[in-house]
Amino acid sequence: MTLGMGDIYTYNQYFYRIQIKGNPILPIAFIVSLFAIQSKRIKFAAASLLFVGTIVAGNLAFILAIVFFFGMYGVILFFLNARVVAFLKTLFGNKKRVIMLTCLLVAILAAAGILIYPYIKEVLVRKMEYSIPTRFDQVSHLLNDLVESPITFLFGQGLGNIIYVISDYRDYRNAYYFELQTIYVLNQVGILYFILFLVTKIIFIIKFWRNKITFLIYLSYVLYAFTNPYLFDTTNIIVLIVVSSLNKLYLKEGKNIESKI
Repeated sequence: MTLGMGDIYTYNQYFYRIQIKGNPILPIAFIVSLFAIQSKRIKFAAASLLFVGTIVAGNLAFILAIVFFFGMYGVILFFLNARVVAFLKTLFGNKKRVIMLTCLLVAILAAAGILIYPYIKEVLVRKMEYSIPTRFDQVSHLLNDLVESPITFLFGQGLGNIIYVISDYRDYRNAYYFELQTIYVLNQVGILYFILFLVTKIIFIIKFWRNKITFLIYLSYVLYAFTNPYLFDTTNIIVLIVVSSLNKLYLKEGKNIESKI
């Protein structure tokens, strides 16, 4: 903290959250390592280290992004497998099998929910005390400032805009830092430029990324970056370069990225 490199803290005296500069790269670095590293030993070592680092960072959004990625990755592999497709056709032709499979899935989800419920409850209770209300507070004041007039709504309040508000959660009068950085950017540039930016980015992504997993990796990043101040900083640029490089690597080699883990 003295060197300005980040923060280390604990709520229960046995698990310490280590939040240093560069932490936002950890979840994506973990996921990319599973596809980019060829050697199984090096892949296991690197991925394990990055996963532990992600856990120690103590950010729930990081974990949710990884869970989302593997959940969607499993769905993609499931429905791309010819045997699975044939099995599903047979399965859905039999009502008893459908009922049994549904019951099994419900049982698995219920068991998983019971196991992770205490942790999720603890995190949500703690976040509801300050973190989540602060984000809602930011959205409210930034959007109110944005819609001050039709002109500001369309073209924004200008780069470096400051909202002169003191709320129950924060003094915004000299603030350039917002957890919901995306809303702050919208406040500065307005709805027209923001939509233009999003459309341009989507067009370039669709044009240059030709793989489902590439999209999924970046979507996992957006999932945790949106609720944290990572979507419009250097982190986003690094992630775009890495994911684009991964996409180009597999296009060049003619390999199927879906089956690399």
